[in-house]
Amino acid sequence: MVARTAREILRWLESLYLTYPIVVPKWDLSNGYAYAEILHAYFPNEINMFAFINGRSLNSRLLNWALIKQFIAKKNLPISIEFINATIHGKDGGAERLLEQTFELLTNKKPFIDPSCERPNDFTDNFYQQNLNYFERSHTSKSLKNNLKATELLTDPSHAYRKKRSADILNQTKLDREKTRIDNPERFDIKPTLAERCLRKPLQPDSNAQDWYIKSFDSRARSAISTTNKSSSVKQQSREPSADVLKKSSLSQRQSDKGIIQANEDNVFYKEIALKQHSVPLSDLLQINES
Repeated sequence: MVARTAREILRWLESLYLTYPIVVPKWDLSNGYAYAEILHAYFPNEINMFAFINGRSLNSRLLNWALIKQFIAKKNLPISIEFINATIHGKDGGAERLLEQTFELLTNKKPFIDPSCERPNDFTDNFYQQNLNYFERSHTSKSLKNNLKATELLTDPSHAYRKKRSADILNQTKLDREKTRIDNPERFDIKPTLAERCLRKPLQPDSNAQDWYIKSFDSRARSAISTTNKSSSVKQQSREPSADVLKKSSLSQRQSDKGIIQANEDNVFYKEIALKQHSVPLSDLLQINES
């Protein structure tokens, strides 16, 4: 049994006289057979051990835990499904949390958990990796292998799920590496940037921080007002017509007043005149056909 399992839980498991002793909960509880024996000790008439398969395959795990989930739903027991799924896939910390919750539910006692052994419910090895030296921690591919199980990919073959899980693991690994580089700058030969090497000019002795802030705020406000005025003037100039446009419009207006029609295809009168000039009378067409 691993060291982080509470002593009360160890004694409780030994008192149940299980067929197979639970040495490593991460592996011994993954198929659900040992957990079914724990429930059978308290519900002998409702848990039939002949319905469970003591196998290691994924199908055996899913069948056994499906029966256990049905029993939990029938009895309305407050057991977390997340802990069960983490136990099925052999994730780090899932089986231990499931044992703690089951012990507290069936015995009405709360086990003592060492604060140094408490872990978050993310079911990853991040807590373990943080306790190692920076040169002993796993790299990116090893982190993916440890935290993304093959059984997860088989039970949930969604590409979106795989992408999300992989992205979460990679982001966590990246954050851990950045933290390691910050904690050990000499090891990674990190040089300060130009912004870090530059020193800010100190305040003058005759001014305080409040006056400096007010002055800077006033200057920023004036610059903002000037930019808005410039933009509004540009918009107004763009809306006003230019002198060439006004000249052309006045010339076309004078020509239309005099009865002069310009040769412009967009002009309706010009189109009508062109059609009339190129049209042929109907009598001429009839004479041509008769001949």
